[in-house]
Amino acid sequence: MAIDPEVISPSSKKGSRAGRYFPKWAIYSSTGVGVLLLIGLIKTLLPLIGMAFLLAFIWSQSTTNRRY
Repeated sequence: MAIDPEVISPSSKKGSRAGRYFPKWAIYSSTGVGVLLLIGLIKTLLPLIGMAFLLAFIWSQSTTNRRY
C-alpha cells in the first residue's frame, strides 16, 4: 500500500491547523492568570522601589556639606 502525499494538501486550512488547536478557555484562563501574576509582582516591587528612592534621597541629603 503506497502513501499518497496529496491526501491533505498544504494549502488547505485543515492541514495548516493540524496539531495546533488550543481551546479558547485555555487561552483566556492563561491570560487571566498571567495578568494576576503581573499585578502581584508590581504590587510587591513598587514599595521596594519607592523605599530605595527614599533611602537614596535621605543618603544624598545626609552626605552633602552645608555651610550655615
